[in-house]
Amino acid sequence: MDINQMTVDELAQAITREDLRESAQQIRKELQQIPFLTLRDKTSKYITILPGVRNQLTLPELDGDAELAPYSTTNREDANYEINGRTLVVYPGNCAYDFDPMPLFHSIWGESIAMGEKISKQQIARKLVTLFAAKIGMHLNDVAFFGGVRNKNGKKTKDLFDSFGTIIAQEITAGNISVAKGNYIKLGAIDATNAEEKLKEFWRAADKMLKGMKVYMYMSPDIYMDYCDDYQARHGALPYNKEFEKRTLEGSEGRCEFAVLDNMAGRFLFITIKQNLILGTDIMYQQNAPFIGSYSPWAVTFAYAGVYGEQIRSLRKEFLMVADLEEDGGDDSQDDDSGAVVKEGVSITFTNAVDNAVMGGEYAGQVASVDPAGKTLVYTSSNESVATVNSSTGAVTLVAAGTTLITASFAGDDTHYAAQGSYALTVTSE
Repeated sequence: MDINQMTVDELAQAITREDLRESAQQIRKELQQIPFLTLRDKTSKYITILPGVRNQLTLPELDGDAELAPYSTTNREDANYEINGRTLVVYPGNCAYDFDPMPLFHSIWGESIAMGEKISKQQIARKLVTLFAAKIGMHLNDVAFFGGVRNKNGKKTKDLFDSFGTIIAQEITAGNISVAKGNYIKLGAIDATNAEEKLKEFWRAADKMLKGMKVYMYMSPDIYMDYCDDYQARHGALPYNKEFEKRTLEGSEGRCEFAVLDNMAGRFLFITIKQNLILGTDIMYQQNAPFIGSYSPWAVTFAYAGVYGEQIRSLRKEFLMVADLEEDGGDDSQDDDSGAVVKEGVSITFTNAVDNAVMGGEYAGQVASVDPAGKTLVYTSSNESVATVNSSTGAVTLVAAGTTLITASFAGDDTHYAAQGSYALTVTSE
């Protein structure tokens, strides 16, 4: 019997749990992509999605200097460069929801009939499973910039990984984003009377190399509307002004485009390039998969697993500028008018950003270098099923093949900010 001729009750009986399961398997690759399709017209337009990340990845950054001097046969010296790296960690997440498909069948079938569409069992099944996959993408989008704080015991997407805003707040606390480093400014509150002036101030404070590139200024719709209102109030009578949908910052020569995002409603604005904001995942990995099954009477289970994480590739002023919208928030190390103690940053580094060891072989682990010296460090391992570490000495004990992140942390004190440094350790079998 033609499904389009069935009654609602007949339709509910015709589409079985097996139909749902088979449909989910047939469009498995499509379902894996749906969360990113949900992001496509929003966040992913302004960030870089990096697929193929398993556990973690160190993002290398080459820094150095070279310049011409007046000609001389003695103009020869060692190159001044260094290779640094920031580690992108992706975390496994999953969900499973039991649902009664019958009310959804009724709703989807009725809607399709009202629209005059001819539908099949596969189409209805597809609509059901893609609905849930799209919701996963929506929640990933919601926390991409603000609201996400890694909490392994949490139950929501906001607990899966640190958002870009969380990373920035941590780096401000560590002293790696500051006025002294040229990648931070206290901008204060923005409204419709000062938005144009404030955003121009933010742009002018950025490094000249950053201002020389095609960049985005990331902001919420509210701040963008304040800018448009302020611009119109100031310049609305000018004859050359034909419209007020300003998509680039006035005075930036078209190089600073506004990235207006609903999920940017947070404490910070930032100027950077798309390639500097990384969302890592492994969308083709076997653990990144949707599934439909039946485990209890009258219910169908939708299950989805995936790995996700975020990182900012470079904090250098040539690639990132942060504005703090809190009047009294952020880096206070520059404010010393009252004679208060000025806090400074601490640098924690390891000789190798990536290290390897073999089960059964000798491996002592790396000892972190800390500047200024004398600060007490605490060592931790992100995956103790691969390797454990002595919290005081950094000595590593190998447990099994796999990858872990060894981190040295400084808790901070009255004169210095908290800080941490890490290296990725991969352990292989004998």
